[in-house]
Amino acid sequence: MRRGRFAVLLVLSMALAGCLGPSTASWGTDNSEIDVQFSQESTNITSGLGPESSTITDLKAIGCASEWKTLGVNNSAPLSFTGYLAASQYHSAHSESTGASGLDFGVTTSVAIQSLTFQEAKDVIDGEGSRISVKNWDVPLNPETGTGTVDLEEIDSDSDSEWYILGLIPTTENIHDGMISLDEWHQPVTIKGYLIQYSSGNNLGYFNTAQHKVDDNCNLQIGEGNKESVYVFVTSIELDGATVSSNGNSDDEWVYGDVAFLGRTGYILFFLAFGIGGGIGAFILSKMFVLQGAKSTMKTLLGASGMSAVKQVKKDVKSAKSSGLVSPLERKKEARQQAVKNQPQSSNKTSSEPALAGFDLDSVLSSSPSTGSTVEFGSKSSSVVVTAESQQMKREVSEQPSVTSVSTASSSAPPRETRSSVTSSEPPRQQKEHFTSSVPTSKKSSGPPKKKSVRKRKAAVQATAGEEHVQEEVLPVPQETRKTFDEPEDDFSDFSF
Repeated sequence: MRRGRFAVLLVLSMALAGCLGPSTASWGTDNSEIDVQFSQESTNITSGLGPESSTITDLKAIGCASEWKTLGVNNSAPLSFTGYLAASQYHSAHSESTGASGLDFGVTTSVAIQSLTFQEAKDVIDGEGSRISVKNWDVPLNPETGTGTVDLEEIDSDSDSEWYILGLIPTTENIHDGMISLDEWHQPVTIKGYLIQYSSGNNLGYFNTAQHKVDDNCNLQIGEGNKESVYVFVTSIELDGATVSSNGNSDDEWVYGDVAFLGRTGYILFFLAFGIGGGIGAFILSKMFVLQGAKSTMKTLLGASGMSAVKQVKKDVKSAKSSGLVSPLERKKEARQQAVKNQPQSSNKTSSEPALAGFDLDSVLSSSPSTGSTVEFGSKSSSVVVTAESQQMKREVSEQPSVTSVSTASSSAPPRETRSSVTSSEPPRQQKEHFTSSVPTSKKSSGPPKKKSVRKRKAAVQATAGEEHVQEEVLPVPQETRKTFDEPEDDFSDFSF
């Protein structure tokens, strides 16, 4: 998952190429901002790069007169500093504790340029040019460098190369924004601008009449020390194929986020065409390779006859679909869907019959010790369940002959029913029918009833005269089939059969 996210971020970062730059000071009059009101006769700098905002006024710009090779305030042509850009440093703030003072607070960018012609700097092979290792560059004109092909602190009259150490002060906001182009080292560059005259004397970085000279092209000449460190009011920057102008109206104006050769628009189109389009094309191509490999494997397994049969099946399927035929799977699917649509919804109708408190017939029947199967009559909503015990009782009743016996003794009590040889003096309890049992209405005898041996028993009955007689056993009289149940609700508590 992390690798996938990293890949996505890497691809998206391609769209930001050329749009990320160093942190620099902003243009304005507030803290961490700088504002320059440039005029060759008098220039004012308002800087918020120091511990507090300060204003440097009445600075004079020194120009060039190429026909006389002279420098002065009355000369309007800017000086040129051409060569191979080896290092640069951007300043968003300055501190007096690090040695910054005076015009250092007006410098936003410092550069180290090896003095060469523009073509010579352009012909330098990448990796073979001068390389500088910067340790500290808090003071614009005094960089601290270390190991590298060139150590700027060691440059003297015996050195083989000549260098410009420039503290750049933008004259317009467009120049200030265009200085970000100097963040790319090891490229040819020409910076044009004016030297700055210090009213109190010839201090370091300011114009020195005896020291500073120019050639026919107004290029500042480097003295015997092989290093010139000066402040410059920048009016334009020339790069290989791009220009940063004061007003931003140059035909080949460099723009922040620009890409060499392609430009911003060309780079976006290139990214869309070859980035996204190439990814989609690679996906389609890889999918084709996978399908081709699967097809080759299938051909190896099935053989030529199997492949021809598969092709014929495909043709038959296409022709069947075009003619309107439906496959068995589709028919089954449609049938299931139709059955689901036609299935009636279960109604939640409440029963009108009063429910018995604390009584659940289904739980009672399910927990009964019945070992046989049950029979269910009636509809789903109201049904009668016949258990094995009730079926056994039904068979016993049907096997008994329809014999009516008259009691020898007149009594108001109902006749007793005896099913065993146990003598009891209690009156017989009338058999109760459970509403879950089914009593047949009539049963035709298939033949003459078989005689069953009737066992007699003697019962001692105390009479007023002291006589004893034997009472015959009375068989139960079949009762008329009852079509309704009028027992009170209390009788439902007895479930004995």
